[in-house]
Amino acid sequence: MGLIVIAPLLLPDVASAQVLDTYLPPLGAGLGTIETEPAQVQALERYAPLGVVYGPVRIDATAAESFGYDNNVDRLLNGKGSPVIMSSGDLAAVAQWTNDQLHAEMNVADYRFPSQSIQNRTNWTATLGGVHNFGHDQLGFTYTHLSLVQTPMDLGAQLFSVPIQYEFDNAGLSYTLLTHGRFSFIPQAQIGFYDFGQPTNNGNLFTDQSYRNRVMVNEGVTARYELTPERQVLVVLQGTEIHYVNNMVAGLPSRDSSGLIAMTGLDFGLTGPFRARALVGYQTRLYHSGFYGTINSPIAELELGWNPTRLTMLSLAVRNGIEDGGYENVVGFTYTTAELTVRHYYNRNLVLTAHGGIQRADYARTPEALDNTILRTIQSQQLIFDAGAGAQWLLNRHVSMTFNYNFTSQNSSDYAVVSDHNFMIGLSFAL
Repeated sequence: MGLIVIAPLLLPDVASAQVLDTYLPPLGAGLGTIETEPAQVQALERYAPLGVVYGPVRIDATAAESFGYDNNVDRLLNGKGSPVIMSSGDLAAVAQWTNDQLHAEMNVADYRFPSQSIQNRTNWTATLGGVHNFGHDQLGFTYTHLSLVQTPMDLGAQLFSVPIQYEFDNAGLSYTLLTHGRFSFIPQAQIGFYDFGQPTNNGNLFTDQSYRNRVMVNEGVTARYELTPERQVLVVLQGTEIHYVNNMVAGLPSRDSSGLIAMTGLDFGLTGPFRARALVGYQTRLYHSGFYGTINSPIAELELGWNPTRLTMLSLAVRNGIEDGGYENVVGFTYTTAELTVRHYYNRNLVLTAHGGIQRADYARTPEALDNTILRTIQSQQLIFDAGAGAQWLLNRHVSMTFNYNFTSQNSSDYAVVSDHNFMIGLSFAL
């Protein structure tokens, strides 16, 4: 049985394009399953935490305390620096029976900035999922709750001097239907809700973000053809309905929209030294009001993993698609993200990592009806680069030390280059 929780290399909430992709299942996958990284578990061997086992249930937990310095905690031009104190914890449980699996996890991360307390924040997430096997077929469900923040170095976020808090709830249901041949089908449906707060600074209110509150419904089906037990051809069709709870600006029509995604690709599974999952296709978003028109874009999801040795792992993740904007005058934008990560296990108990990535957002010109208003903007682009390195020294199965450095740089058509350097040292405890 294998839910293995490894103490993470601790980083602050650095820029992340589509942060929800970290928590939600990839397109075309069944819901409710969990996966471990076999090579990672094998590489750690006697340093892997054992957790606590009660019959079919395994419980894992980690807690960490980290200290460091960030030279631009505001993530703005001429932003202030501050020491950083980060406290985090993770509790996870998984239960496995003959035909059923149930798992739950909760994570909390508290950030304190003594020299810039307006940036203090507490992020937490909770997930619940499971599967039930009906012989050949499988029913899966998942629920996710996120309480996070946006900063000026997130794609599409506003340039506020305080973090923008938001919550996201998502529930989904899928059914994997196997035929007697090589075909299988996965119909599924998900519903998600965004809830944005109103940032404050010493009692001063910023723009109320509730106009971004929205309900998003995705329904679709995936067809799979099995080339071999570990290699499949995928065809994904997904429809999307987005309904905004509050109007953006008085007098302007709602940003409600309907969308369609069509993709095809290959899935080479998670076993062996080389793992790959690639889907490409086209995405369209049609706004219910002709005022906003239509956004069309290629869409892609690429995940590659390679183990050149038993102790070295390389991974690449690339995504391209359409996202809703955070500004009153940005209806939606197209984005592309790519992140390369290298992890090496040196002498089994020293984990070395390095990563580098790029994020790009393209914003279209606002409708002509806004030309003589304060909401008018020209066509623009946003680029974010990030790079970093870290080390985790596993003293035993339960205690480890971490060191991390991360650099982020943002460049956009309307603003000067903004950069951020972050150093962190931490101590982590695992059950």
